[in-house]
Amino acid sequence: MKKRTILLLVVALLVVLQLFQTDKSAPPIDATQTFASMVQPSAEHLEQLKTSCYDCHSYETKYPWYTYVAPVSFWINGHINHGRESLNFSTWGQYSANDQKHLLHEMAEEIAEGHMPPKGYYRMHDGAYLDEDQRQALEDWLESKSQL
Repeated sequence: MKKRTILLLVVALLVVLQLFQTDKSAPPIDATQTFASMVQPSAEHLEQLKTSCYDCHSYETKYPWYTYVAPVSFWINGHINHGRESLNFSTWGQYSANDQKHLLHEMAEEIAEGHMPPKGYYRMHDGAYLDEDQRQALEDWLESKSQL
């Protein structure tokens, strides 16, 4: 097969894929059940969490332009769904008290180990990067909350 024919088939496939958009809708949020209302973090900690975590771990996802382009949109949608299954700040009140404590500890641990936010995420979201002082302060705060 000629290179041109293969290229045209690939382009045609990419065009057809654009017809299949991922679902970006989110259920309504009960403000009384959110992490922010129940844990009441400081404005600084809440802003750090919203900037660095909420796109994948809440129903408050902000979708950049590239999330509307298939096949990238399929990959990111799967990542968001997995993130929400692991931890969802919008449904914090649905976790038991023990699960909440465990999640707070796990958040602190993930931040301490440098797993969250993932490097790929903050490469595309400048504000999501946490410097060492911010990481340590957020980690310490989360760990202290998990001990209550």
